[in-house]
Amino acid sequence: MRYSERTMADDRTNNVASETLVLADGDNQENLFRVRRTKLLVISGPLQGREFVLNRDTFTIGSGSHNDLTIEDSTVSKRHCEIVVEQSGYLIRDLDSTNGTFVQGVRVSSAHLAPGSEIQLGKTRIVFCPLQDANDIPLSRNEAFGAMLGRSVPMRRIFYLAETYSPADVTVMITGETGTGKEILAEEIHNHSNRRDKPFIVIDCAAISKELIESELFGHVKGAFTGANADRQGAFELADGGTVFLDEIGDLSPDLQPKLLRVLEKREIRRVGENKTVNVDVRVVCATNRNLEEMVVSDEFREDLWFRVNTFEIPLPPLRERPDDIPRLARHLAGRFRKVPPDADIFAKDALAALSEHDWPGNVRELVNVIEHAMILCDDLPITPEHLPSRLTLRRPRSIAGAVRVADHSTKSLREIEMDAIFEALERCGGNKPKAAEQLGVSLKTLYNKLNQVSGLEKSA
Repeated sequence: MRYSERTMADDRTNNVASETLVLADGDNQENLFRVRRTKLLVISGPLQGREFVLNRDTFTIGSGSHNDLTIEDSTVSKRHCEIVVEQSGYLIRDLDSTNGTFVQGVRVSSAHLAPGSEIQLGKTRIVFCPLQDANDIPLSRNEAFGAMLGRSVPMRRIFYLAETYSPADVTVMITGETGTGKEILAEEIHNHSNRRDKPFIVIDCAAISKELIESELFGHVKGAFTGANADRQGAFELADGGTVFLDEIGDLSPDLQPKLLRVLEKREIRRVGENKTVNVDVRVVCATNRNLEEMVVSDEFREDLWFRVNTFEIPLPPLRERPDDIPRLARHLAGRFRKVPPDADIFAKDALAALSEHDWPGNVRELVNVIEHAMILCDDLPITPEHLPSRLTLRRPRSIAGAVRVADHSTKSLREIEMDAIFEALERCGGNKPKAAEQLGVSLKTLYNKLNQVSGLEKSA
C-alpha cells in the first residue's frame, strides 16, 4: 500500500507536522502564514554532509539542473519529488519517479513530513530538520479576487500573488490541473491591471490546428496561403494595449516557440506572408496543466522561452486541496443558476457532506456542473443527496448501464436517471456535448432535446 492511500488519521497520528511546523494559520492580524523554517541534511549519497534550506513554497528535488536541489545520481529521476508548504505543514510528493520516494522506509506518493523524517531518493538519504526561526508567507486579506472565491490559506496565498503581480505589467505563468480556473484568474489579472480598459484576447494553443495557430497569433496578409482571401490581424495586434492570454502554452508547436520568444523580447510581430514587422504593446499571461520543466529536459519546450514566460508563477491548487472552500463555492454557484434568498438553506447537511468528501478530479469545472445538475433536479430547496450525481453518493460504474442497474433499487424517476447519465457524460467530457452524445450512444439532437426539456421544466416550476 502506498502511504497516500492511508487515512489522514494514520498520517497525523502524533500531530507532529501540524503542531510543530505550523506556527500561525493565516488568521492573525498580520495576514501571514507562519511556518517553521527547515533544512534538508544529506546523510548519504553524492551530496553527503551538505545542508540545504527550504526557501520556496515549492522546493523541487531531482537530478535535472532545473531543480532547487540537484542530485547527480543515476538512481534519482530528473524531477524526482517536491516539498510544498500546505496549511497542515510540509508535504512531500513523488513526481512519478522511476525508483520512488521513500519516507521512513515506506514508498509514498505523498506524505506529511515530521521533524526528523528520513527521505530516501535512490542512493541518497536526507533528513528533514526544522530550524528555530520561522518563514512568513504573506496572504491576502481578501477572500475573493474578482470572480475567484476562497478563504482557505492556499487561495489567500494565490490572491496575494495575483494582487502583487497584476499592476506590475509582468509576464505571468498560471499552472494547475484542468478545471482549476486558470482562464478566470488570467482575466482577473487583466481586470486588476492598468490595461483593464483594453482588449483581453484568449488563444487556446491546444485547440487550434498547427496550420492555423501562427495566423491566429500573428495574423496574415492576403494570399499568404490557400484561403487567405484578405489581410487579417492576429491576437497580438488585436490586443494592442491590452493582454494576450496563451492557454495551454505547453502545446505550442516547436517551430512557433522561437517566434513567440521574439515577440516577448522585442514586442514586435510579423504577419504570415509579410516581411515587415509591426510593433505591439501587449502583456502576456500564460497557462498550462503540463510540466514545462520536464518538457524542457525532453527538448519539447525551449529553455529560453520557459525562462521568459515563467518569470512569475501562480500555481492554482486543485479543489481537493482546499476543501474548506467547497461549501461557499457551492452556495455561490447555486445562486448563479437560480435566484436564492440570502438566508435560504440551500444544501441539506448530508448533501454538503457529500460535496466536501468528493475528490473532484474535474476541480471547480466539475463542481459547476454538479451544482447545475442539482439545481435542475431540485424543485424546492434544500438540495439533498438525491439531487446530486450518483457518483457523489453511490460507488458505482460511470456508465448508462451502471446507472440503470443502481437506479432499479432506488426511488429515482426515469427522468432523473436520464439526467444523471447525461450530466455525468458532460462532466467526463468537460462540457463537450458532441463527445458526451457519442459516449451515451445518442444523437446530438437527442441530447439537446433532453437538456431543453429539463430546462423548460425548471423554468416553469
